[in-house]
Amino acid sequence: MAQFHKLEKEVELKCCADKIFQMFLANQSNIPDVCSHNVQSNKVLQGGWTCVGSTRKWDCVIDGKAQCIIERIDAIDEENKIIYRSMVDADILKIHYKTFANKFQVIPKENECCVLKLTFEYEKINEDAPEPHQIMEFSLDTINKLACHLASAN
Repeated sequence: MAQFHKLEKEVELKCCADKIFQMFLANQSNIPDVCSHNVQSNKVLQGGWTCVGSTRKWDCVIDGKAQCIIERIDAIDEENKIIYRSMVDADILKIHYKTFANKFQVIPKENECCVLKLTFEYEKINEDAPEPHQIMEFSLDTINKLACHLASAN
């Protein structure tokens, strides 16, 4: 029987909620410029940056290893600043996970700050497959660098 798992992290960011949400929704082409050590390139394969159903390819380095990830936007809730995405193709999908989806939510706070809540939902190929902590650390490191960049651009 399939066993789904969840990994969640929250982090406070010192940048405007709208700016970080828009960076991940509409301005993703800028991410390799800001975080070149984590993300070498990204491009739209089908659809557009902000279209539900669109697919994007990411060439990145996770835990010191080059990775190619193709993801799809499954849903966008602009009012609540939530983006739902899932991996369509990736080395880690072939090795460790049957399915892998994430929820990116930005919660506005006072004084140009926000809380980012990142949730991974995944199904392991087998019980020995690792928890995706290295993907979470990669994601949070990239998000923190983007938030610092956005805050310094003010």
